[in-house]
Amino acid sequence: MIRNALLLATLLLALSTGAQAATSNGNDFALAFTEAKTPPGKKAIFDEAQGRPHFFRYLQIMEMQPVTEEGRAGVRITAFEPSSYLDVKFTIAMPVSLSMLREEPASKVGDAIAVTGRLAGIEPGKNTILLESTIMRHKDRLSPAVGKELLGEVNPGATFYGYTEGPRPVKLEFRDRDLLVNRDRVLAEGGPKAWTEFLEKEIAQRKAQRAAAAKEAGAR
Repeated sequence: MIRNALLLATLLLALSTGAQAATSNGNDFALAFTEAKTPPGKKAIFDEAQGRPHFFRYLQIMEMQPVTEEGRAGVRITAFEPSSYLDVKFTIAMPVSLSMLREEPASKVGDAIAVTGRLAGIEPGKNTILLESTIMRHKDRLSPAVGKELLGEVNPGATFYGYTEGPRPVKLEFRDRDLLVNRDRVLAEGGPKAWTEFLEKEIAQRKAQRAAAAKEAGAR
């Protein structure tokens, strides 16, 4: 009981501070919702999180179904969230996200993906989280690395962040995560296209610098 109360208090504090549009951790929400044993506890957690964008990792695809919503073709996915044993249901319809989903090797049932979507509800009578306005972030692992919170802790070249709302998908490596401090400024000044181009330019420059440093080290 004490653990659940502390978990609820911590989550509510995290959700009630900062900008309303800030992206929350979807895996943490799912776990907190599951561990809140009383209906009032679950309702409090859901009410604070509803409508906010949540970032989910390690979602194992259980079902994939082609759909058409508002004249746009998409893929409806039901996925398994491993920390809570809940399902997460959403539709991928944005062109860049669909392209990433179908990128070889194409994601299929049994594979894992990471997505961001706005928390829309809990499906009545089922342990299923419903998301809307969902975009795919990247193909993922089925679970965190053993003993590690992030893949980047064992591989600095691992994908740390994916942006798919611009004209092209961009992946940011763990070692380049400092570039994210520019995100709000660049988006405010130029929107998704500017943020995509900023990341592409900075990533290209850093790759060139690393290649030059490696070449120089090899010549010594």
